[in-house]
Amino acid sequence: MPTINLPIFPLSIFLLPDGVTRLRIFEARYLKMVSMAMKNNGFVVLPIANEEQVEDKLTGSWVEIINFDQSDDGLLLIDVRCKELVEVKDMSQDKDNLHHANVSPKSHWPEVSVDESTNKFSRSLNKLFIENTELSALYKDKHLEQASWVVARWLELLPVNINEKRLFVESGSFDAAKEFLQGIILAE
Repeated sequence: MPTINLPIFPLSIFLLPDGVTRLRIFEARYLKMVSMAMKNNGFVVLPIANEEQVEDKLTGSWVEIINFDQSDDGLLLIDVRCKELVEVKDMSQDKDNLHHANVSPKSHWPEVSVDESTNKFSRSLNKLFIENTELSALYKDKHLEQASWVVARWLELLPVNINEKRLFVESGSFDAAKEFLQGIILAE
């Protein structure tokens, strides 16, 4: 697929392919972004700790809007799903201070079935979905039999520094991600 230009939403949120999250939209520039995303190809969530870190050559999550709602305080709530990871280049800002960039698809992990070492991750993630109905509702389809899906969801959910999580966006990082999680989840 060729490079395309998309709006960029810098956030301290980490999403890997098939990851879903709910966003609260209130700034005018991001309301504009949602309108653009609905007419075109979505937008990119750029995982950074703060907006001053926006730079070229980062990996972002190309998301599509899958649901709209309104919060009790009148804010727009959107649920987004990561379609794929993209390399972000040639960042610019428009007159409304909305970032835009040229993006190109970036391959990620291949689909991997649950094995003995990832079975505990899968069971504990399933338990988390059962205990947290709001989180569970975001995921209509749960792929608890796919180790790559399970490891990705744990990386998104764990309260770990965003810069550490960004180490796992490379296509060959699955084993390192699995080892990272073993040190956290299985250490209990």
